[in-house]
Amino acid sequence: MLAGTLATAIAAENKWLLLIAGYLFWRIFKLHQRQVLLTSILVAVGLALLTGNFNHWVGAHTLRNVQAGTWRIVIYPDEVRHNGSLVFLTAHYPGTWQKDTAMVRARTPEELSRFTRSKLPTVWQVTGDRQPIIPATNDNQFDTQRYYYQRRICNELRIKEVKTIQPLRRYNIVVCCHVIRRRLIAFFNRMPRPLAGYCQQLIIGEQTQDTGELMENAKRLGIIHLFCISGMHVVLLVTLVRMTATYLWLDLELVNWCLLFFLPAYLIIGGGSVSLIRAVIMMELILGHRILKIDALDGWAISLLIGMAWNPYLLLNLGGQLTYLLSLVLHVINPQIGNFKRCWWLGLVSLPSILANVYEVHWLSFFASFIMIPFFSVVIFPLVVVSAVTYDCVPLVGQFVNEVLIFFQHSLSTIGQIPGMIPFGKPPLFWNLAFFILTLWLLERPSFKKYDYLLVAYLVCFTVIHFPLAGEVTFVDIGQGYSILVRTPLNRRVMLIDTGGKLNFKQPQWARMTVHSDGAKRATINYLKSRGITTIDTIYLSHHDADHIGYLPTFLKEMRVRKIAVPAGMEDQAQLIKRLSNGHFTGQLRGVTDRDQVDPELRILHPFNRGDGENEDSMVLTGNFGGQSFIFTGDLDRQGERAVLQRYPDLRIGVLKLGHHGSRTASDPQFLDTLHPQIGIISAGRFNRYHHPNDDVVEELKCRNIKPLSTQQYGMIKYNYRGQSGKWQTKLRGDEIKWTLPSSLSN
Repeated sequence: MLAGTLATAIAAENKWLLLIAGYLFWRIFKLHQRQVLLTSILVAVGLALLTGNFNHWVGAHTLRNVQAGTWRIVIYPDEVRHNGSLVFLTAHYPGTWQKDTAMVRARTPEELSRFTRSKLPTVWQVTGDRQPIIPATNDNQFDTQRYYYQRRICNELRIKEVKTIQPLRRYNIVVCCHVIRRRLIAFFNRMPRPLAGYCQQLIIGEQTQDTGELMENAKRLGIIHLFCISGMHVVLLVTLVRMTATYLWLDLELVNWCLLFFLPAYLIIGGGSVSLIRAVIMMELILGHRILKIDALDGWAISLLIGMAWNPYLLLNLGGQLTYLLSLVLHVINPQIGNFKRCWWLGLVSLPSILANVYEVHWLSFFASFIMIPFFSVVIFPLVVVSAVTYDCVPLVGQFVNEVLIFFQHSLSTIGQIPGMIPFGKPPLFWNLAFFILTLWLLERPSFKKYDYLLVAYLVCFTVIHFPLAGEVTFVDIGQGYSILVRTPLNRRVMLIDTGGKLNFKQPQWARMTVHSDGAKRATINYLKSRGITTIDTIYLSHHDADHIGYLPTFLKEMRVRKIAVPAGMEDQAQLIKRLSNGHFTGQLRGVTDRDQVDPELRILHPFNRGDGENEDSMVLTGNFGGQSFIFTGDLDRQGERAVLQRYPDLRIGVLKLGHHGSRTASDPQFLDTLHPQIGIISAGRFNRYHHPNDDVVEELKCRNIKPLSTQQYGMIKYNYRGQSGKWQTKLRGDEIKWTLPSSLSN
């Protein structure tokens, strides 16, 4: 555990974890066992050096700029997926260990078939751009870059043209495993649904739409650890092979050796998930225990060391934390305590990790664990494995299991719909470590007094998250759109200016996406939930363009919204009414002008009269927070800006949110001169087709000593304040993704 904590501290560059590592070292030192101390130091230093070397390897292989060229890549058939016309692949470079995540857009149905139909490995000759993977640009957002680093992928390849596709001529054991995996995917796809999805998820680690709902409900109920601690299919597989060998009078010693060599190959076939890696390593140790002579806890420690040697970021994600932490708990607790207490301890130990990654927990999670863990492990897993093995011979078994799975999913969904979600928020790392240490202390020797300490710690942390002393004005990096959070101290009032959205262009049926990614869920809503916020007092919609109101239904489904304010005249538009009905909105909808006030913290300056919700009718808001004055102008054009100046000639502002993403249609020179802001915020998407912000507009800002801050460059931009003072904070430093920026911002 010392080595794992030290390696994770180095990988995450976190001082708190270094303190924990120091504490663990002190505990080992106090044992006064020289051999244990020396072994711990050697292992910890060795793993720390491996982690440092891995970080260096990642830095050396990550590109700094875009590289255009022609590339020869190997594509394995099980690593090809498509969503509409977009095809996603893993590109392997022959003769090296390098691989990239890759993407190509098919232009015709025939081209889509050409890219996806192969059942064997192929060699592609392509032209395109290799570029770094963009990191998370909002606080608490899923970090795609780190996700791929764990898979030893440092860059992405955007393919522009596929020149040739030829079969791969040389095979090795790794290639054969990928071919087997592709055939298993095709075999499972012949099964009825959702059985097909369960077989792919549980046996070969392939997540599909069939199990997407299952995973969401498992997260909602706080039983996501079902997929992290089981490794049940590995146990069943080994048991089935050994039973068959016994039936055929084969030498079990020889069978064990064959399994020792086969299980590493199953890591590739099974998708290489964290729980699978742990389960395979543990099974290898069990099979070889007569030679190695190690107990279960030593086996767990060895599996952790091997896992972290391969992936030093192992304990930085929820799956890695749960699979090793909960398997450790299963080893140390008394196996005869009963299922009820076992589920209680698993739920209690997993709670800090779940709150750190999911931010909420259902009050029924313990009861769901008590019912579902035995049912899942004893019934679902074995039935899925048996149906997969016997489907060709006895399809009736698969059909029966499919009905059981339908019932299981329906039951889980029904339980998940019961009200009772506790929006805890994301605890700071200090608090999570405190929860973890207190829980282990409680597990060591349970008592009511220790339970009181743990409960008080959770209550204090909950209070700190839900009643923060500081307020914030946050410009979310929502892409080519706007989404601005205004939150006052103690969460007295939470307001949102625009929701962001994505323009949808008409496409033929074959090219339409079947799986839609919601930017609001990934960015704004995820951030709100991490702050423990589930209620928005007012959503201000500046005008009716999709990039400002497109994600409104998502907010209405995920959050409680009391009021929505729109420019007068827009409240009667059919498009808005449709979005409200899609989100089942039951609050108050108000059309406003500059004569109205919705919240005391924000003043409405525009529109002056009823309009149609166009750019020129944009709502303009202003407010003072932490000694800074802000103005939010929507997509108001230059004529509208001059009209605002005429109505409010004494208007002076410290922070200007530039209109229309920094285009030439807004930011009139007279407007800039009169307001005299110190900072200009630009919210625009990377690589947007409109080339926002306009170079001339950025130069106009610089000439007036107005500092431009763009979400393209800095990601999420926050102004945290308390009283009459505040501090600016950005998610990115500004130099990480310079290759994505327009020339005016990169200079």
